[in-house]
Amino acid sequence: MKLNITAIADRMIWFITLIFLVLSLTISFALGDANYGAYVLFVCLFGLIIFYLIREQGVIKFRFTWMHGYMLLFIGACYLSTINAIEPSVALSRSFDIVKIFFMLIILYMCYQDKTSVDTLLKIGMWTGYIVCFYTVYFYGLDYFITVLSSSARIANDALNANTVGLLGANAIVMTLYYMLYDRPRWWNIIALPTLGILAATGSRKALVFVVVGTVLLFVFKSLRSANVVDSIAKIIGSLLALTIIGIAVLQLPMFSEVLDRMSSMVDAFSGTGGDSSTIIRLALVDIGWDLFYQSPMTGVGVNNPSVLTYFLYGKENYYLHNNYIELLAGTGIIGLLAYYSMYVYIAYNLIRYRNFHSNEYVMVLILFLSQIVMDMGMVSYESKSTYFYMMMFYLEVQLLRKGRKNEAQQVM
Repeated sequence: MKLNITAIADRMIWFITLIFLVLSLTISFALGDANYGAYVLFVCLFGLIIFYLIREQGVIKFRFTWMHGYMLLFIGACYLSTINAIEPSVALSRSFDIVKIFFMLIILYMCYQDKTSVDTLLKIGMWTGYIVCFYTVYFYGLDYFITVLSSSARIANDALNANTVGLLGANAIVMTLYYMLYDRPRWWNIIALPTLGILAATGSRKALVFVVVGTVLLFVFKSLRSANVVDSIAKIIGSLLALTIIGIAVLQLPMFSEVLDRMSSMVDAFSGTGGDSSTIIRLALVDIGWDLFYQSPMTGVGVNNPSVLTYFLYGKENYYLHNNYIELLAGTGIIGLLAYYSMYVYIAYNLIRYRNFHSNEYVMVLILFLSQIVMDMGMVSYESKSTYFYMMMFYLEVQLLRKGRKNEAQQVM
């Protein structure tokens, strides 16, 4: 049987991309005190280049796009923020990190720019979530997780941050449900069930909200495809009613008591009637962010420099403001905030302009995009490699939607 070198190279690109994303999230604690993690990631990127050249028979097809342009704007804003930085060295170091992510994005985009679907990227994102979740179980030990679930506690942050693990698990669960609803059930869908237990152990409020909202949106968008308006409304009402009953029943399980208590405490904190220490600290961090913003509104006090002040106040290294909007506003000012989110504005505009709710991938990409915008209010994401992986996915979906619309227009003519 003749080997298809192109297909093998393409498969290796998929596999290396998956490994790269997993390692980018786990390598800092997987290697312990070793400091060669960056070299391992570099080897992965080099492997992508090698197999890309094999697949394309030595031809490099680089296209400079709006995505690259917006990234360069943000990099410029990061370096501009060093002017009034509290610690210029910290800002320069983080700025260079973004530059390295930019080159990562160039390589990834070259590998996937000619794909006719983003399904490959969706599956990479889903399996990344599963692998990181189960590696976290391996890191702590199964007995530890069972103890956490049975004692209504939450896992520690000795490895990856608990909220990050929870969100990765939530992404994987929602994507699995997407494939079950919009494609067909497969044997590996069962992995979502133990992952739900891992999510509960993280105690992540954001993860639980995303699973609930993502599930509802998947059913709603599925129901809207009916040609009959009355039938669509009936399906939506029926789906919401069934999901409500199932959701209430699932949340009664003891393993969800911790995250539900944290949800209740969060509501109390916002209403001024109490709240847990986590929510109170996060609200205090937002106030710190606003104070830093007022010191240098246009260029900020230096990208990643809010962590300099929070270390002085809380004694924790790399302690972010837990809000991407406030973090960027404080660190890079109005210029940096606009530069970073201009890419999201571009994507949002085109997702609305070329909307296609009959496209399965469009539905999933839209849900992931909306979740990123909302979740940024409770997490700092601009420095994460996985954030730019998803940004690339969103951009490629926009390109495919635009191409599809043009093809339709040509056929009409």
